[in-house]
Amino acid sequence: MDVHAQLQSVWTHIITTHKPGTIEIMGSILSQIVGFILPATIYMLIDTLFPKFSQRHKIQGARRQPTRQQIQHCIKVSLFNHIWIVALQYIILYLRGFDHPILNMDPIVPSLKIFIVDFVFGLLAREVSFYYVHRALHHPRIYVYIHKMHHKYITPVAFAAEYAHPVEHLLANVLPIAIPLYFKGAHFLSIMAFGLFELWEAAADHSGYDFLKLPPAELHDLHHEKFRVNYGTIGLMDWIHGSDFVGWDRAKVKKVKITE
Repeated sequence: MDVHAQLQSVWTHIITTHKPGTIEIMGSILSQIVGFILPATIYMLIDTLFPKFSQRHKIQGARRQPTRQQIQHCIKVSLFNHIWIVALQYIILYLRGFDHPILNMDPIVPSLKIFIVDFVFGLLAREVSFYYVHRALHHPRIYVYIHKMHHKYITPVAFAAEYAHPVEHLLANVLPIAIPLYFKGAHFLSIMAFGLFELWEAAADHSGYDFLKLPPAELHDLHHEKFRVNYGTIGLMDWIHGSDFVGWDRAKVKKVKITE
C-alpha cells in the first residue's frame, strides 16, 4: 500500500467516526502544538542543554539576549494568543453546528500534485499578504498602538513569533496563512500541512539561531534589530520593493532629492 492509500485509509476512518467541526478544532490544536509550541520549546532549550552550540550559532550577542523574566512573559502572551484563536474558532463552529465545517472536508485525499500546488500558492499568497499587512503595521499612526508590542524583543526568541497584540496576531499571523487557501477551496489536509510548515517557520525565524539556512532566520532577526528592513518572510517582496537592506528608505529619499 502506497503512502497516499495509507493516508486515504486514515482520513476515511477519521471523517466517518468524528464530526467535521470536531476534526477542524482538533486539527487546529494539534497543528499549533506540533507546528509551533514543541519546536519553539526545543529552540528555547538549546541555550540550556547545549550552551556551547548555542553560543556558536546565536545571531546576536549574549548581552542582547532577553532576561528569564522577559522570556517567561513572552511565552505566556504567545500561548494566550494560541488559546484565544482556538476559542474563536470553536465559537464559530459551535454557532454553525459541528456538522457544518468551515473548511473543505472532502472525503478524497488530495494527490501529491495538489498538495504541492496548494503549498506553493499558500507560500506566495502569505508572502504578499503578510508583507503589506506588516508594512501597514509599521505606519507611525498604527505602530505605537499595535505593532510596537511585537518589537519589544529586539533580540527575538522562538516564542516571540506569536508575541503580539491580539489584532496583529489575527491580521498578520493567522489570516495570511488561512484565508488564501480557504478561498482557493483547498482541502483541510492541505491547509493543515501548510499551517504546520508556517508555524514552524515562524518559530525558526524568531529563534535567534543561524544553523538552519531555510528559513533564513537572519533576515527576520535583522528586522527586529534594525526595525525598517525585511518586512516579508521569504524575502521575495522585500526584493521586489527594495526593502531588503538596512538604509533602503534613506537611500530612496536621497535619490528623490537628487532627481529634484
